[in-house]
Amino acid sequence: MGLKQRKAVKSLEDNLFPSLKKEVLDTLGFEIEVEVLWDSLAKTENVSSYEDGFEKVYFVPVIEALKEIGADDMGKEALQESLKKIVIKDENEIYSYTQWSSFEDGILTLDHQIGVNHDDFKSRKKQLQKMLEDAL
Repeated sequence: MGLKQRKAVKSLEDNLFPSLKKEVLDTLGFEIEVEVLWDSLAKTENVSSYEDGFEKVYFVPVIEALKEIGADDMGKEALQESLKKIVIKDENEIYSYTQWSSFEDGILTLDHQIGVNHDDFKSRKKQLQKMLEDAL
């Protein structure tokens, strides 16, 4: 990871992450840990895509899926009883919405390349929502 990538990731951590994390927690209506494996995000040379990717690859789909699931009391209760933590990372070269998320022991893991398929957030949201609804 070069200096350019470290600066771009630090900018995400300091400037964009706090508001996106707040939106996730506001959507849920309760507190959970949202962990980002920052070093794993600094892989691509195209640092100009980090901000767009960070928001659209990870946060837009999860926020929209949580809104749908938590639209009624039963969904809200299921989330509160089961969801304990969200982990965001780019470790396994995953670029397909069919493989990007897992839910185990209360931990929702989102693993997707930050630099690709930014605009495919609707497919990621749909897959994530189905996976969570099946697991809750």
